[in-house]
Amino acid sequence: TNDNLKRFENATKGVVDVAVSGDTTLTFTTQPTSYASENGRQQVLRFTGTPGATRTITLPNIQTNFNVLNDTNQSLTFSAGSGAATYTLVAGRDAMIYVDGSDEVHNAFANLDVTTINGVNPANSAQAGFVIAMAVAL
Repeated sequence: TNDNLKRFENATKGVVDVAVSGDTTLTFTTQPTSYASENGRQQVLRFTGTPGATRTITLPNIQTNFNVLNDTNQSLTFSAGSGAATYTLVAGRDAMIYVDGSDEVHNAFANLDVTTINGVNPANSAQAGFVIAMAVAL
């Protein structure tokens, strides 16, 4: 149906801004009867705001992945279900994370070792995003 196509589109290319002022739970209905745009269904989650302290973002406890952008001034800790494993993203950074459906959130590129690319340290470079993107592309 058209509702299912909209849900699929959200999951594959949806982008949503999520204002963070405290701990936040993303919405996701497992057996919806009608379409509603839910932030937990979107592919790209851009977190904004000035929460004042590290905040917990609770994701839907289903097998899925998210591209997360932390545009807040604080670290965000991503959790799902009982929070058996969490992932913390520092302010100003982006990550691709996934939920395994059994209460765990993981960094999809946890084992990607990018210390220098063509002699440039991405952690100290003004072009850090570009340098990391090139590493992933290679």
